[in-house]
Amino acid sequence: MKVLVINASANKERSTTLKLTKTFLEGLDVEASEVEFVTTIGLNINPCRACYACWFKTAGKCVQKDDAIEVMEKIRQADLVIWSIPLYAYGVPSHCKALMDRTVSFNSPLMYIDSDGVAHHYGYEEGTKKTILISTAGLPNMKGNFDGLLFAMRHMYGKNISYICCAEGSLFMSPNTEVITTPYLAKVKQAGAEYKAAERISDETQAYLDTPMLPAEAFVKTVNGIFEGMMKKK
Repeated sequence: MKVLVINASANKERSTTLKLTKTFLEGLDVEASEVEFVTTIGLNINPCRACYACWFKTAGKCVQKDDAIEVMEKIRQADLVIWSIPLYAYGVPSHCKALMDRTVSFNSPLMYIDSDGVAHHYGYEEGTKKTILISTAGLPNMKGNFDGLLFAMRHMYGKNISYICCAEGSLFMSPNTEVITTPYLAKVKQAGAEYKAAERISDETQAYLDTPMLPAEAFVKTVNGIFEGMMKKK
């Protein structure tokens, strides 16, 4: 299996989201040579110009000449694409969003209505590209926080994508919280193993990963303590 990981964190290798992604990969248990990482921060990726040449002139090929062209080809060639996206302002970091916008070239201008009554461009599920979203935030729970990101991913890359959205990403910033985060990471690794076996995360594991590690008030108190300690060091 050829796996492409798109790391959308400005923290690059220090990314909390990437920590979860690498744990998932441990469970997925693929050869290291079969996994490629692309970090979007620092790449030369222009915004989509809405010229629609990819739809009407070049048969799905973007006419811009920048780093997005190579990344999009990697997406096309991968068997599995993992979008490792930290939540910035309730959405996708701008350098990664520019790449996502450019993948409109994967689709046709022609549309259809699916069985759920939702309109999509042809190409939306072409090749049934397997896609996983792994995301973290610094909030007490999932409710209302990942809605926009999940909506966009499902409408762009398939309604059956798998996901791990950990709202309490800030808990991974301190070794003092490992008693809380270690069991969660074990479930992330299990999710990887389940995906390898069945190309989906089990309902039981998904429910665990969707459940907050701490009650909201305890989370706020714990994370405030982490941040206050960081502020004192400065």
